[in-house]
Amino acid sequence: METIHLVQSIASPWLDTLMTWITDLGSEEAYVALMVVTYLAIDARTGRALGITLMVSFLLNQYAKGLFDTPRPFAIDPSVARTERAVAGALGPGFPSGHAQSSITFWGFAAAASRRRWFTVLAVALVAAIAFSRVYLGVHVPLDIAGGLVLGGAVVAAAFAAWRSGLVLPTWAALVLGVAAPFAVHLLAPTPESDLLMGALAALVVGPMLVPHRTDGPWPGRVVVAVIGLALAFAVLLGSSQLLPEAVKRDPVGGFLRYFVLGASVTMLAPWIGAAAGLVPARRRG
Repeated sequence: METIHLVQSIASPWLDTLMTWITDLGSEEAYVALMVVTYLAIDARTGRALGITLMVSFLLNQYAKGLFDTPRPFAIDPSVARTERAVAGALGPGFPSGHAQSSITFWGFAAAASRRRWFTVLAVALVAAIAFSRVYLGVHVPLDIAGGLVLGGAVVAAAFAAWRSGLVLPTWAALVLGVAAPFAVHLLAPTPESDLLMGALAALVVGPMLVPHRTDGPWPGRVVVAVIGLALAFAVLLGSSQLLPEAVKRDPVGGFLRYFVLGASVTMLAPWIGAAAGLVPARRRG
């Protein structure tokens, strides 16, 4: 707690606003949007691997939070809470920090894949800024941040090694396991968001196999496809929230299928529309 008080010794209203903006860059919603843009507009192979890594990292963070169940600093000392918005977004236990873990997961994997020095410097700066903002806002102690960085770094190292190994399962096995394994994890070891995470993970695994997407065409078309993908994901999320009965959304099978369809709108429907409209090169399998 002493570290938080030391950091907050420089606090001011304008810095509160800046730190809130920075911390928003580390939200799950921001990374999901960035993953969609990466997959549809920048590099489909990297975007898919990045998305799978993110979903696994998010799930492991939820398991770790449930295991350690540590309080947030503002729950111990309410005076460290800088903004109501930051507190409202600080859900669940403190250790490990989800913002720190997701930041190093996304930017660490992206930097390793890009192999560009300037991008690595940018990634390090973003991870550090987001981690600092969590302490400044009083929603994490430094140990929470360290735990998130270590766990996220381990996920990136394992995921990148697996991605670079070039290991490829037979198509039928990948299709079956790509749905069955996430569904089994969701049923046998559920978390408050495992339906979302595992449904989206399944769509990321099988979607590109059923509807391959290419990102080697002109950039204007790829940008349009990315916008279409984001719009479709938002429409499915909003539509299912409004139209599906609560019993279906809370049902383990219904929840999984809901988010599988949401993920499929990005990995299958958006690429299909893009290719059919001539926005991206024609799909090809293999």
